[in-house]
Amino acid sequence: MDEYNPGAAPSVARLLLELRGRTTVDVRTVGRALQVRPQGATGVAVYIHPGGVDVAVDPERANEVALSMPGAYVRDPDDPNTVVTLEADLIDENYDVLLATAVDAVELRKTTVKPVKATRAKAAAAPKAPRAAKATTTKRAPAKVEVERPRCPKCRQYELLASGECPSGYC
Repeated sequence: MDEYNPGAAPSVARLLLELRGRTTVDVRTVGRALQVRPQGATGVAVYIHPGGVDVAVDPERANEVALSMPGAYVRDPDDPNTVVTLEADLIDENYDVLLATAVDAVELRKTTVKPVKATRAKAAAAPKAPRAAKATTTKRAPAKVEVERPRCPKCRQYELLASGECPSGYC
């Protein structure tokens, strides 16, 4: 953050400290950005990058949250993972609202459940029949053993052809 806006780094550090004081979060570094997630969750609640801060919000409240912070905007209103973006130079002006929104984002991502794939859902819902014991034991075929073919004695790079010659043509 120091390259783009030298004044934003202390604000971001303060935001992370206060956010950790209010709720339990995991912070992961991705390149030059930080991803803040609820502890043990996969969804990113706050994304801090050199250009500013992205905060996850409920899609119904996105415009309300963006209007509460001057200079903030909704990144993609049609995306199911709605994010409000605040530029780095506006963090100090909107700090209190940003902190409250970040805490709400962490709580939102705690309750957001990742959709389960249909195949797993069907398998979990289907009753399992007891397995019958096998009457006879079956033998497994032995593992296929790769035979190492002889290599060219001069270059030791290529496997010899069936005729015994090196395929490079130089040996």
